[in-house]
Amino acid sequence: MFSNFKNQIPLRKFKHSAIVDEIVIKRLEALGFVLGKKQFSFGESNFKSQVDLIFRRGRRKYAIEVKQSRKIQLALSHLLPRGILLLEAAKRLSGYIPIVAVVVEKLDQRDIRRMADFIHHFAPEVGWLLVDEYGGGAFKDPEKDEYGILPPLNRQPLMFGSSLESKSHFAAHNPRQLSFSDLDQWLLKVFLLGHPGIAANYWGGPQGIVQNAFQLSKLSGVSPPISNFWFNAMESRGYLKRIGRWKAILLRPNVLIEEWRGKYRFGDNRILPYRSMYPVSADDEYFDDILGRIKSCNEDAVPLAISGHQACKQFKIKHSSAKSIHVYFWGNIGLVANSLNLVPAEAANEANVFLVEPKYPKSVFGGRVVRKGVPICDLLQCYLDLYNLPDRGREQADFIYENILFKIIEKGRLS
Repeated sequence: MFSNFKNQIPLRKFKHSAIVDEIVIKRLEALGFVLGKKQFSFGESNFKSQVDLIFRRGRRKYAIEVKQSRKIQLALSHLLPRGILLLEAAKRLSGYIPIVAVVVEKLDQRDIRRMADFIHHFAPEVGWLLVDEYGGGAFKDPEKDEYGILPPLNRQPLMFGSSLESKSHFAAHNPRQLSFSDLDQWLLKVFLLGHPGIAANYWGGPQGIVQNAFQLSKLSGVSPPISNFWFNAMESRGYLKRIGRWKAILLRPNVLIEEWRGKYRFGDNRILPYRSMYPVSADDEYFDDILGRIKSCNEDAVPLAISGHQACKQFKIKHSSAKSIHVYFWGNIGLVANSLNLVPAEAANEANVFLVEPKYPKSVFGGRVVRKGVPICDLLQCYLDLYNLPDRGREQADFIYENILFKIIEKGRLS
């Protein structure tokens, strides 16, 4: 069936970026697959071959070969034949179900149709995933007859900008404006909440004196040029006044928080509905069970942080009766779900827990507070998230700001 390629193309690996692997991993995890291994070798000792990823779903195991191309034409003519030959070998020698994954810069319906026709003609037993840099595209399950269309995973391109301090940040960042990017938000938090002795109960990030860009850079761990950009932007927006080289005064904190709140959208994060593997009888008892499992998770393997209403419960500042559970994670969602005894929910109204992959990981995880072994988002992050939650979130957010957050910021501003 596919033998016409075997004498023409040597079976060797072509490198692609780690970001491309992450796009494929996120996409398959969203489809219910669980990552097993990366760079898996198979075959006899003298004839070892290697596939990029091994996933499992239930008792079945899948070999995934990942290819990257700027255009679909190159993938069809050169990359797919090699990948399919490798996957056929993995199936024959080790019994893995084959899936070839291709990540391209841009896609349209004609590209998806061409991919479908190519695989159907040459290797109908092979599943395929075709996605663009936003994570949208199509997936053909090897155990189903038809492919399905996939919506984008993110509003921003996933293939680029993986470095927090890449050169593109400087090209795109206007020092006269606050972009409220990941680093902007992190610097804001350190500046607002990092004063010594301020907000120790609600802020787990660094604490120290910040009176200029250099001190902010040292305290936050962000490079001096970006700290300088941030200081300039704050000053030009009228939120900061510098007095000489060693004094900076925060101005109009209410307006600053209002602008930040207006730019921030909780829905920009990747929010995934999950449900318990077992029946849930009482919400409070179930959350206690989740807390116990979060405490026992390996923090180095999977960083977690509770936000929203349940974070307020841990802070003992709960003002509403809302019971939704939101847990930030970073890394392998399959590992998180297994650790918490969760499976994907079909719809949001069936979910017991929402697992949230942050769009702004530095800002979300940098200020976490750990109370009695439970990782919780800093109070400012909880405030921003709550303001966007439909289940009385704004009511709880207003309570936090009026009774706690504003006083903390004012105390730091005047100290």
